[in-house]
Amino acid sequence: MAEAELLRIGKYSVIRLLGSGATSDVYLAQDESFSVVAIKKFRRTSQSDWYRKMFLNEIELGLKLRHKNIVRVLSADVEDKNGAYLVMQYAPGMSLDHYERADNLLPIKKVLSIIEQIAGALSYAADLGIVHRDVKPANIILMANGTAKLTDFGCAVPSKELGSVVAGSLAYMSPEQLEGEPLDQRADIYALGAVLYRLLTGKHTFDADSNFDARIAILNYPIIPISKYRQELPEKLVAVLNRALEKYLPDRYANWDDFLREFGDAAHEIRMSDYDLDVYRGFSMSTQSVLSSYLSASREFSRSGFSRSTMPDSLGA
Repeated sequence: MAEAELLRIGKYSVIRLLGSGATSDVYLAQDESFSVVAIKKFRRTSQSDWYRKMFLNEIELGLKLRHKNIVRVLSADVEDKNGAYLVMQYAPGMSLDHYERADNLLPIKKVLSIIEQIAGALSYAADLGIVHRDVKPANIILMANGTAKLTDFGCAVPSKELGSVVAGSLAYMSPEQLEGEPLDQRADIYALGAVLYRLLTGKHTFDADSNFDARIAILNYPIIPISKYRQELPEKLVAVLNRALEKYLPDRYANWDDFLREFGDAAHEIRMSDYDLDVYRGFSMSTQSVLSSYLSASREFSRSGFSRSTMPDSLGA
């Protein structure tokens, strides 16, 4: 029977397949008491020593982590005859890769809340000496109640130690991670900065036509100024973003406390403002310029009264 057609994993009855990664499949399942969980099952076709080590590492770290914004690992069985698996808290929600396109961005205040929550989770992990190494939208789940949860510690490594190979997702890797250097919390700060940039713009921090070009850009070129895509963002938030994404380590935030303090100040300023920063969300720069002229003429302007469906054709997309 194919793994996607499994009826049981250990004591759990499989309900459906939730998703698949490079080395594992994640299932929604329940036990005899009808408690619902997510089970990450290591695929038997991914049995190299390196992949198995990563899976065992995820189990070991996951059992240590207890934070409201981290998906909990509840148990694991590495000796099951059908393959190793770990049982996780089921966090019903949507992974943030659903909101990483320019035409489907989340409201800015929701983005700020997500970043604060995940920064808190990563700060907690850092206090335990753990670097996540794969912070990206697909590894963050947004639940209906607004809670954000970080998942997938399969690439995580102890702080200051060198991973056996370079691992993670290229678009969110810091230069030092890409170079295979020993890492600390500053690598995750960079990655979360790249996530913030993506959630606000629907774009990466660089332009590249290939992975090779992306590597060159990450290592050598400044990020594309976020004002190219969101010209209305306050300077304080832009400054926090730029510092989180500094390529030169001493110029980046030294720790999560520093990041959270300055990010919190910028977020508070936005929350207290009566200016609608989401007016521009999802529009091209040319349209944003037209919107700016309307906004200058009337502070009563709101996105609800000026939607794509009511815009004159001459404004463009």
